[in-house]
Amino acid sequence: MAHKIAVTVMCDGNRPDFITDETTPVMASLRRGGTWFANQRGIFPSATRASSASIATGCHPLGHGLRGNCMGLPIEGGFEFHDAGKPEFFDTYRRHYGRMLTRPALSERVAGLHGSIIASNASPGAAFFHDSYSHAHMYHRELCYAPGRIPTGETLTTAAGYEGDAIVTRRFIEALSGKRPSSATLWLSEPDKSMHAAPLGSEVHLAALAGADRLVGQVAEAVERLRDEGHDVLFIVGSDHGHESVTEAIPVERRLFEAGFKSSLDGPEIVVAPQGCAAFIHFGGIAAGRRVEAADWLREQPWVEDVFMGEDLAELGQIPGDDIIAIDMAKTEGANINGVPGLSAMAVRFDEEIGEVRRDCGMHGGRGRYETNPVLIMVGEGFEAGRKVTEDSSITDIAPTILSHLSLLEKDMDGRALQGR
Repeated sequence: MAHKIAVTVMCDGNRPDFITDETTPVMASLRRGGTWFANQRGIFPSATRASSASIATGCHPLGHGLRGNCMGLPIEGGFEFHDAGKPEFFDTYRRHYGRMLTRPALSERVAGLHGSIIASNASPGAAFFHDSYSHAHMYHRELCYAPGRIPTGETLTTAAGYEGDAIVTRRFIEALSGKRPSSATLWLSEPDKSMHAAPLGSEVHLAALAGADRLVGQVAEAVERLRDEGHDVLFIVGSDHGHESVTEAIPVERRLFEAGFKSSLDGPEIVVAPQGCAAFIHFGGIAAGRRVEAADWLREQPWVEDVFMGEDLAELGQIPGDDIIAIDMAKTEGANINGVPGLSAMAVRFDEEIGEVRRDCGMHGGRGRYETNPVLIMVGEGFEAGRKVTEDSSITDIAPTILSHLSLLEKDMDGRALQGR
């Protein structure tokens, strides 16, 4: 029997100004055939793993609990650095907090209908935190599972990049056509992977955009087949964040050590958790009382745009605490070597040399104009063809919009449905 379906394709890191008839004709056509949200906004940090959780739950990190792409967890004498993208972090997070995310994901909310599928070629953390309580059918190179996180035995031999995206897209379309779930999400690694590796506007970047566009076209054809069967399909094409071009890389933790805030370079009393063009700085142990002093010092550094503490973090939708500050890295007017606007410094922990390698390449995580402006196109009932919405929308609006399409109650979410806006 025909029913309502929501199909979402996330092209990781894509920017609205990268969608053109020449490079991305499919997405350009969908923009004309649906509603275009020109001022779509990301979260802070504008980084994939926390953004994936926000898209899934309709909440900012303050609501769902996953702070960023990486984070410090308390140990004796201070903190220990953890990468939220690693497969082992999923269980580390559960052991530490005694739970997963604090808000239900879309996959849990639609479980009583026709269920959900998620096919992802992003990091394990981005994929698994999109379904933190494991209600979906998951297709990922690290683990394919059925609801309840029951391994299916299926193996996807992929890596980030177009070839891996193509494999995951084929599997997604097979599952979409076979299961006809209420919610189906495909997360592509491109163009993000190539934008990190090559200057924005380069041939490598443009080829990645074209490749992602071809895969969006394949999903669009599958959506039309579902519509021909009588299903009412809401088709969403978006991204989780945008990108800026790197001007320099600053080893923030090394600089704090050199300024005398740490007793040793690798000591646990101060740990920096870089978020690309932003960073969280954790204070514990013998440095617990130096947070305000360090914040004042950071405000004087030319590579810092803003410093956030306490309720300032909460106003950004972030998790405040008396042991943490956040910094947004310095932004610069102008464009990179290929004329692409949007420039930002990047945060790392210790590496003095990486800035030369990453200059003019893409990065995100901070609050710059372009890194916080992802793509959003809605095609389907409630979204007028050719309409451009100029008021702000958010990645937290995606889940409530899907719930509204499926006639399910939207509650405990920061976002709101976009139908009628």
